[in-house]
Amino acid sequence: MHIDADAFFASVEQGFNPKLRGRPVIVGGQENQRGVVHTASYEARACGVRTGMPLFQAKALCPQAVFLKGNYEHYRAVSSILQEVYLKYTPKVEFTSLDDAYLDLTGTMHLYPSARWVAEQIKKEVWQRVGVSLSVGIGRNKVIARIASGLQKPAGIVEVPTGKERAFLADLPVDLLPGIGRMAREKLFDLGIFKIGQLARLPKDIMEQLFGKNGLKIWHFARGEDDRTVAPKVFPKQISRETSFEEDTTDLTLVLGTLQYLCERIAKRLRDEQLVCYALGIKIKYSDFRFHTTTARLPFATNHGHELFKQARQLFEKLRLRRIRIRHVGVSVSQIESLNYQRRLFDDHTRQQMLDAVVDEIRAKYGFMAILPAETLELRRKYRMEANGYILHNPALTR
Repeated sequence: MHIDADAFFASVEQGFNPKLRGRPVIVGGQENQRGVVHTASYEARACGVRTGMPLFQAKALCPQAVFLKGNYEHYRAVSSILQEVYLKYTPKVEFTSLDDAYLDLTGTMHLYPSARWVAEQIKKEVWQRVGVSLSVGIGRNKVIARIASGLQKPAGIVEVPTGKERAFLADLPVDLLPGIGRMAREKLFDLGIFKIGQLARLPKDIMEQLFGKNGLKIWHFARGEDDRTVAPKVFPKQISRETSFEEDTTDLTLVLGTLQYLCERIAKRLRDEQLVCYALGIKIKYSDFRFHTTTARLPFATNHGHELFKQARQLFEKLRLRRIRIRHVGVSVSQIESLNYQRRLFDDHTRQQMLDAVVDEIRAKYGFMAILPAETLELRRKYRMEANGYILHNPALTR
C-alpha cells in the first residue's frame, strides 16, 4: 500500500485554521516575495497554480488565494500522527517523506477484512484527527502501489488485483514510471513510445543501451515487476560528532578546521542514509569545563558538508568566546527527514548533489581522507591520518 497525503502543506494549514478550509491556499511565501510555490491546495490548483511556479505568477492566476510562508513544526507534528495511525495496522511502514509512506500488509491480512478496508479506516481516522485527506494505492509491489495512489487524487483509493499489473499499466503515460524524467521521456517519445505498455514490449537490451542500469530497472517497472521491500525507517532525532583536543587550544584555525571536519563526517552519514537536516548546533567546551551551545535553523534542508560548515562557522563567530583555552568542540544536526522531502527549484542544488556523489565515490574507493576541504588539512599538524579519517582524541568518532 502506498499512501500520499493530498496537497500536504496546504492541507495541514487548513486543518490548523478552519477559516482556510474551502479557500485557495498557497504555501511557499508571501505574495510579494521572491520564491516559488511549495504546495497549493486543490482550490488553488483549480485556478492553474502548480508546485514550482513563481509566487508572483501564482498571485496573477489566483488573486484571492491566501499565501503562507509555512510552518515546518506543524507539518512534522501531523506527520507524527500519520505514522502513529499507520503503525496500528502493520509494523512495516517506510516513510519516504513527511507525507508519503509505503505499508506492507503481507503478514497482517488475516486480521482485516481486506486491504481496501484498511485504507478506508486509515483515511477516516486521519481526516478526523488532522483534517488531511489521503490518496491510497494498493498492489502487490511498490511501483504498482505508488502509481495507483496518484491516479484518483484527491482522496481516492485504487486497488490493482494481483496478476493484473500489466493490464493496469498498459495504457498509462510512460512518464508515470519512476525514473522517467524529462530527458528520458523525450528520448522515448522520439522512438514513438508514449504508453507504458509500449515500453514493456521493448527488448530489455534496448532499454539497457538507452539508459544503462537504470533502463533495466525501468523495463521491469513497466512490466509491473518490483522486488524492492518495504523497509521500516525511523529518522534519527539527532546526529552529532564531537571531539576533545589532545591539548586545550586557543588556535582558532585549528578549532574551525575541526568543526569543518565534523561537518563533513555528519554530511557523509546523512548522504549514506539518504537524509537531510533542517537545523544545526555547535558546542564549545572550555578548559574549566564550562561550555556554550547554540543552534540555528538552516535556510533550507541539506546534507552538504559545505552548507553545514557555513552555518557552523556563523554560529561560532556569533559566540562571545571567553579568553580561555578550548578543550572540546561538537556539531549536531536535527530536524532530520528523508532526502525526498526536499523541494528546492531553480538553483545549483542538482549540481551540488552530483559533486557530492562523485566525492562519495572517491571516498568509497580510496577512503574518507582521499578528498577533503582544504581547511581541514590544518588538522594534520595535530593528528595522525588514516584512510578512513583522522585519529582524533575521541575514539567514538574514529569508529
